[in-house]
Amino acid sequence: MEASRSARVAAQRLAKHERYLHHLRAALRTRLDNGFPADKLGDVVKQAEDEIQNLVASVGGRIVGRRHPPSVARPETCTVYIDECGDHALKSKDRFKAFCLAAVLIRDSDYPAVDRRWRRWKHSYLGSEHKKVHEPDIRREEKSFWCGGDLLKRQKAVAALDGVLEELDFTAIACIINRPAYAAEFGKQPLDESLPEHAYLMMTHFLLERAAMALSFNYGGARGRLVIESRGPKEDAMMQYEFARLFLDGTSYVSATWFRSQFLPGIAFYDKGENCTGLQLADLVARPCGEKVLTPESTPARWSAVRQKLCLGMETKNSILGLKIVPWNPKYERLWEKAEGTAYAIPPAD
Repeated sequence: MEASRSARVAAQRLAKHERYLHHLRAALRTRLDNGFPADKLGDVVKQAEDEIQNLVASVGGRIVGRRHPPSVARPETCTVYIDECGDHALKSKDRFKAFCLAAVLIRDSDYPAVDRRWRRWKHSYLGSEHKKVHEPDIRREEKSFWCGGDLLKRQKAVAALDGVLEELDFTAIACIINRPAYAAEFGKQPLDESLPEHAYLMMTHFLLERAAMALSFNYGGARGRLVIESRGPKEDAMMQYEFARLFLDGTSYVSATWFRSQFLPGIAFYDKGENCTGLQLADLVARPCGEKVLTPESTPARWSAVRQKLCLGMETKNSILGLKIVPWNPKYERLWEKAEGTAYAIPPAD
């Protein structure tokens, strides 16, 4: 699949440039029909024609068909909860130098039990099942994790987090940008021309590609519905638009047919006030993944629990399905191993 990526990108550029040349020729005909000389517009048309020939030559590589979903019955549905940590702006001065977009996948049939267990944990350690868990509050020791100023209660709550995360039945996917490393290698540009220029939307492509594969291979072909933490009217509209575009065009690796087959249309946007268990779990997954990428030799809080939830499978080149890091560096090769140093059993790709 990766071997055909450059040819596929060239084919996409060629299609765009053919539309560009069509409009230039139409403009030139209109100008001549009105009795005006071609002037510089004729030179622009000639330049576009030469560029078309160069693009045609670059498409010469064989374009392997993108993978399509296997034909399966769908006995169940899952919900994919998506949240983030860090700033996606590549030139941001935020002291946390990573951006992580994280997803938690939960079978709808399992969600009531997951929700009950999570609320029971909050009641036991935070004093009420209605407390809202937000990862920065853990680090800042405030709001739900102020615990009435009782240091011992706060320590017990934090210490119990790993246990409850390990116990809950969910799968995690995390896509992380190491911002300084990315900016040094790619500047503000996307990894390639097939991807959106906006870093948040680029990471959305990576995340949803992996979610589609996880639903297909790890969840028996279950269909997924998306629930995303709202970031504001404009940002939510951008996400809706990009999701619809994936339904129409797909990506370089996952066909539009697969996206339409694997996901239910539309996105539900929740804010933190709705106290959604799935979004709180996604919030807790994101930070330790970002910290681990920034400092691979460290052991961030909750990392040992989150690592066990990362979606298995080697459908991708450099890491398991549940972990995408850009830019890639060989120092990340063993991040998903168990604490005792033995790697998870990874099923071979189809």
